[in-house]
Amino acid sequence: MPNGVVLRWYGEHSVAETTRAWAQTLHGRAPLVGEPARHLSREELERAFAGFDPVLESERASLQAIVIRRPDGFREQPTAAELSRTGGLVGDRWATGKADPGDQVSMMNVDVAARLANGQSIGLFGDNLFTDLDLRETALPEGAELRIGEAVVRVSATPHVPCDRFRARFGHPAFVFAAATPRIRGVYLTVVAGGAIAVGDAVHRLG
Repeated sequence: MPNGVVLRWYGEHSVAETTRAWAQTLHGRAPLVGEPARHLSREELERAFAGFDPVLESERASLQAIVIRRPDGFREQPTAAELSRTGGLVGDRWATGKADPGDQVSMMNVDVAARLANGQSIGLFGDNLFTDLDLRETALPEGAELRIGEAVVRVSATPHVPCDRFRARFGHPAFVFAAATPRIRGVYLTVVAGGAIAVGDAVHRLG
C-alpha cells in the first residue's frame, strides 16, 4: 500500500465537500468486489480516524445517500425513496430475504464510510441510508427515534457488525477495526411511520 492514500483522498477539497460528492457517485452495475489496492492498513485507519468527531456535524445532520440493494444484485442510488412499516426501504431486497421486522433498514455514518472505503464505492457497504448524524451509542441509544423526511424510524437492539463480505471488500484490518469499535458499521432501524425520504432531508432525533 503506497503511503499517503488517505491524505490524497481528502487533499483537494474540504472533507465535507469530498465526502458529499463521493456519497452521491453512482455505483451502477459495477461488480460488488473490493479493490485490494484501496484497502487500508491498521496504521492508515488510525490516521484516517485521528481527530474525527461526528458530533460536530450532528446538529445539522442530513441524509447524504440512499442505496437500494435490488433483488438482482445491483445497486440503485435514487435521490428520493419511500420507507414502509411493512417493507422497509421500498424496492430493497430486505423484504425478499430473511426479513427481521426489527432490522428493516441499515444506516451508516457517511464520514465513517468514506474513511473506510478510501475511494471505493459507497454501494459496496450494503447499507441503505448514509447520514452525517452521530450514530454512536452515547448519542443514539437503542430505542431512540429519528425523523427523516416524512418517516420515523427507531434504533434496533441488533448490533450492526461486519461480515465476511465487508472483509473482502475493505480488507482484514478494516474488518478487525470495525468489529472492535461499536457503531462503526452504524445501526439497524425499525420503521415506525412510513413516508417519503430524499437526499438532503434533515435527520434528527425525536425527544
